[in-house]
Amino acid sequence: MRICFTSDEAKDLESVMSYHFGHCPYFVIVDVTNDGNVTNVESIENPLADEHNAGDLPAFMKSKDVDVIITGGMGPKAQQYFADYGIKPVIGAYGRVKDVLEEFLQKKVTYTPYRNEEAKTIHIEHHANENEEIERVKKEVVALREQIADLKSILKKLEEKLS
Repeated sequence: MRICFTSDEAKDLESVMSYHFGHCPYFVIVDVTNDGNVTNVESIENPLADEHNAGDLPAFMKSKDVDVIITGGMGPKAQQYFADYGIKPVIGAYGRVKDVLEEFLQKKVTYTPYRNEEAKTIHIEHHANENEEIERVKKEVVALREQIADLKSILKKLEEKLS
């Protein structure tokens, strides 16, 4: 099975998951045998992070022979494109790729796909004088994602000690 994770970093299994599918900077692709052994891990840049048409990224994943895409968020249209290609989307993931992979392989994943068909896309126009503030907030979001991933790993270790 070939599983693709959206990522904010190119650190393979140590990467922090990205919450935005379409514009994530990296993908981490993991090959897993039927008995759950990881045989290959590859971090690649998202070639369509800056600009793409609907369906371009699902087609790209199909060209990479991906069976499952795991991400923080994805709209219903993208989910449908993936389904049309026979790729299972898993939505709502957070933390480090290695932890989410383990949860997925142990069938502990409880992520629910987004299914609100009436959702509207919100477009925000950025003014030139707001760009600096926007970049600062983006950096803070990335730092918070890393902290959340670290806390999730710590929680997992504590749970293992208690069981």
